[in-house]
Amino acid sequence: MEKFIKYGGVHFTNNVPPEEINNFVRQLPAEKRDSLFEVVKELEDAGLITLDQSLISTADDETIEYQTT
Repeated sequence: MEKFIKYGGVHFTNNVPPEEINNFVRQLPAEKRDSLFEVVKELEDAGLITLDQSLISTADDETIEYQTT
């Protein structure tokens, strides 16, 4: 199943169960949780997710109808 980071458009693969990711994020210092970029970087650096840089999208599927004229 394809997953992407909402509003970031970056596709990724979980390397661990979602519960482990949630626990990891909860334990990050507040300054690292303030930024989606920081959270993703920490998750990737810890090996909990793998980013697929070849599948970056800038459109959010939920807002496409509002982005067209």
